[in-house]
Amino acid sequence: MKSQTNVIKTSPLFFCLLFLSTLNAQLTGKIDYPNLGISFHVPEGWSGTEVTSGFAINSPENKGVIIIITHNVHSILEMEQEAKNGFQISENTLLTLENGVEKIMDNAIAGLYTGTIDTKPAKALIVGMINPYGYGLTIISTAKSSQFTDNLKRAGLSVSKSVVFYNPKIQGNTIESKEKSTELTQLFKNCRLTYLESYGTSGGGYNNRTTIDLCGEGYFKHSSLSSVSMDTGGSSGYGGNNRQGAGTWVMLKKQSQSVLQLSFYNGEIYEYIVTIDEADKTYLNGNRYFRVYDGDYGPDCN
Repeated sequence: MKSQTNVIKTSPLFFCLLFLSTLNAQLTGKIDYPNLGISFHVPEGWSGTEVTSGFAINSPENKGVIIIITHNVHSILEMEQEAKNGFQISENTLLTLENGVEKIMDNAIAGLYTGTIDTKPAKALIVGMINPYGYGLTIISTAKSSQFTDNLKRAGLSVSKSVVFYNPKIQGNTIESKEKSTELTQLFKNCRLTYLESYGTSGGGYNNRTTIDLCGEGYFKHSSLSSVSMDTGGSSGYGGNNRQGAGTWVMLKKQSQSVLQLSFYNGEIYEYIVTIDEADKTYLNGNRYFRVYDGDYGPDCN
């Protein structure tokens, strides 16, 4: 789980999606992310996988999937109001609250939702948790309406009850001298970086596409399109306002590493360690990104 964030726009809640590693390994037991100050347990008999925008948990014995993502809401009252508005993540994904939300812990609320995910009838138990130290968690246990079971609900609640929030452990290299990398700045100028990921199980799936347009004038555009499928929504948006793009970008040298730093206008900062192998393939934080400079798949720097 990395410390980079993406943003999904719901209606009207904004989820800040963290957790950028992609691992094929099936993870069990305690999952701990010291850089975020968040830990939780995968229920017994279930296994988890890190995906680009979250953590996915599934079981061969149960249909559906549990998705864990982060949010930047810091008040229970605000979270309750947002929960009542439902979740419209894309045109074909809309979940509506059934009977209101319930406070299940001092820092957590839960509600049952029905609607559609990727146009298919779906049901979900959604738990929202407030973190006094930083980003909170949203835990979504979802399946097709006909496959939504008490076992799936219990597993989602078990994850919620196991969550521990604590002060993030600041990595030692966060405060250090920085200098601009002129060579990489020229290489990545007016370039689109694209990351593609797909994760699937017999009971559900997850897809993600992330693009970063690094424009020559120093601004960038950022887009993340995610989908949770069942055999579930999606978001896209470059952010920004009356200024160009979503923020500004710079290539830095931090000790012996090359780092792409994205500074969003809203104050958020993403950092990626950049590596390029002998075949000229580009990796950000160890994930393969495709570089394209022009054409239909090139950057939008108009």
